[in-house]
Formats: sequence, structure tokens, C-alpha cells
Amino acid sequence: MAPSVQPRYTILVVDDDPAVLATYERLLGRCGYKAITRDEPVRVLDSDSTARSADLLILDYKMPGMDGLTLLARLRRLDCRAPCVLISAYLNDEVRKNADVLGVDRVLEKPVDVACLRRTLAELLPRREEFPPEPRSA
Repeated sequence: MAPSVQPRYTILVVDDDPAVLATYERLLGRCGYKAITRDEPVRVLDSDSTARSADLLILDYKMPGMDGLTLLARLRRLDCRAPCVLISAYLNDEVRKNADVLGVDRVLEKPVDVACLRRTLAELLPRREEFPPEPRSA
């Protein structure tokens, strides 16, 4: 039996489209990440530990009830300092400016290029060894 490998990082993905969330979950899992998905931004705010335990956030910009930048602003007030990738099909100069003010690390346009997303994750998350070092014998 092969040893199970713990995911390197936990990534919180918030998007109102369940099919998009399922795609992210599969893709991130194949890349060795643990994905936590939420289809309603308010659920992220209701769960105190979800965002705080995430190593990185992937937020859709346009969602009913609350856009991704509003969610990020509220998470920052709750002391969530995880790097953030904003994804949108509705990009314009104002969205980019507001994203910059809130400290969004990358803005990607929909449809998201998988290779670009992988590069972005590799750049934003520091490298960790896949397996912990062997303990030294005394």
C-alpha cells in the first residue's frame, strides 16, 4: 500500500457556480492541494475557521449577494492574510484598481487557463518538501 501524502496547502475557492467549484476541486486535488469550496460568500464569513485555515484564496469577482472584493475586504478585517487570486469575466480598470488596493496578488480572466493557474499557485505558495525529512537516529 502506498503511503498517503498530506496535501501541501489548503486553498479556499469561492464561486457561485457548482460546476466551476467541482472543476477546481478536481484540478487542485490533482495538483496536490486540499480544496475547500463554497458557493456562497456569506458562508465563508459565517465559518470563522474556513478562511483563516486557508493558505490561499481563489475568489470569483461576480457573485450574487456579495462580490469577491467585498468578501476579501471583510476577510481582511477578520485578519485573514492569505494570498488571493481574483478570477473574473468582468474585468475593467476599476475592478483591477480595487483589487490592487485590497492586496489581491493575481487577477486572472475567465475562462482560466489551467497552466497559468498552476504557475500562479506555484509562485504564490512557497515550495515545501513532499515528504517530511527522515528522523535522525540517536
